[in-house]
Amino acid sequence: MARILIAIYSILVSILMWPAGILLSRHPNFAGTILQRLGLKLPEAPRGRPLVWVHASSMGEVKAVSGLLKAIKHENPGMAVCLSTMTATGSKVASSIPDVDLVIPFPFDAPWVMRRYMLKLLPALVVIVETEIWPSMILAAEAVGRPVVIVNGRMTEKSFRRYSRIRPLASEILRRVDVLAMAESDGLRFSRLGAGKVRVLGNLKLDSLSEVDPDKGREMRLGLGAADRPVFIAGSIREGEEEAVFYAVQGVASRVPGLFAILAPRHPGQIGCLAELARKSSFAWCLKSRMEQGADLVIVDTMGELFRLYGASDAAFVGGSLVNLGGQNILEPIAWGVPTIHGPHMDNFTWALEVVEGCTIRVGDALELENAVVEALLNPEKHRVMAEKALALLEVQKGVTSRYVEALKSICAERFPGNNPLTET
Repeated sequence: MARILIAIYSILVSILMWPAGILLSRHPNFAGTILQRLGLKLPEAPRGRPLVWVHASSMGEVKAVSGLLKAIKHENPGMAVCLSTMTATGSKVASSIPDVDLVIPFPFDAPWVMRRYMLKLLPALVVIVETEIWPSMILAAEAVGRPVVIVNGRMTEKSFRRYSRIRPLASEILRRVDVLAMAESDGLRFSRLGAGKVRVLGNLKLDSLSEVDPDKGREMRLGLGAADRPVFIAGSIREGEEEAVFYAVQGVASRVPGLFAILAPRHPGQIGCLAELARKSSFAWCLKSRMEQGADLVIVDTMGELFRLYGASDAAFVGGSLVNLGGQNILEPIAWGVPTIHGPHMDNFTWALEVVEGCTIRVGDALELENAVVEALLNPEKHRVMAEKALALLEVQKGVTSRYVEALKSICAERFPGNNPLTET
C-alpha cells in the first residue's frame, strides 16, 4: 500500500509541478525562482567541502535554526551550509545569516528534481526543520546514502490528523528519518505516525530568544513616555482578535488609573482596523512610528521591536490565542519576567506551555482578559512570584542547541564511522 501511495504521489507531483510553475511564477514567494524549483537550473555548490542541506520553510523556521547553524560551523568551520526555504522572506533572512554559504528556493518535490539536487549538492547530512515531510527529498537522500534528520520536530494535533489520513505513506517515509522533537507531545505524535527513531531534545527557539537587557527595557519605556505609569501590552494580535482586545483595554483603562497601553498586531494589514477602533474611542493615541507626548495608547506599526516592548511592560497578553489560530510565543514576555496572559488556543505552542508548567494566566474572552490585566497591574507582587517561577523554568531549559549538535554528531558518526563530517578534519 505504501509503495502504491508513493508512486501516486510521485506521478502527481511530476505532472502538476509544470502548470504550478506557470501559475506561481508571479507570486512573491516564487517569482524568479521557477527554473530552480523545477530542477532546470541547479545551484553551484561549494567545492571541496562537506555540506549540510538544511530546509527551513519560512522566516520563523529560519530564525529558529540559525543558532544551530552557528553551532555546526563552530564544530567544523570547513563545513558548507546550504539553506533552502519556501518563501521570499525566509530567503531574505537566510541570506543575512553569516553561517549560511548558499541559499536556494526549495525545489518541487518530484523524484527526478530531488535526485538532481542530491547529486549536485551531495550533502553529508539533510536537515528538515519542524514539521515538513517531503517524500521525494527523503527518498533521494536515502538513495545516495545520506541521513535525514528532522530537528525541532513539531507535530500539532491538526497536522497529526492530516498525516493520519495517509498513514501508510507517512509511516513509510518517517521510518527512514531520525526525529529530534521539541516536546513530549510532538515526539509521541511522530511515533504514532510510524517514526522509528524519536528523541525529545527541546525547542531550539529557547536558545534563539534575544538576550534580555533591563536597560533597554527601561529605555524603551522612557522613549514611549510611559515613565512610572502601569504599562500593558497586547502583542502579536491576530486577525479576529482586534475588537476583543481593544474592548478589554478600554475596560482596563476605566479601572486602572494612568494606564499606558500598547497594541502590537501580528500583520501590518491589521493596523487600519486598530486605528479605526482607536479613533472611535476616548484614548489619546498614536502610531509607534509617530510618537506623541501625552499618548495613552500606542499602536505598533514598526518592525522588530516587539521583544523590547515586552520588556517595557508590567503585564502582557500574547495573541493568536483568543481565536483558533494556534497562539504565539509566550516565552518572549516571560524572558523579561513579565506576567503573561494568553487565550485557550495554544496548539502551536504547547511546547512553550510545557516549559513553564502552567505559570501563565489563561483567559477565554475579552472580559476575562480585562479582569486578568487589572488583577496583574493592581496586585503586582502576587503575580511577580508566578512570573519569576516561569522565568526560572525557562532558564533551566536553555542549552537546547548543544543537545542537538551532539545528537547530529552521533547520527553522522553512525553513518560515517571514522569520518564524521560534523567534526573538524
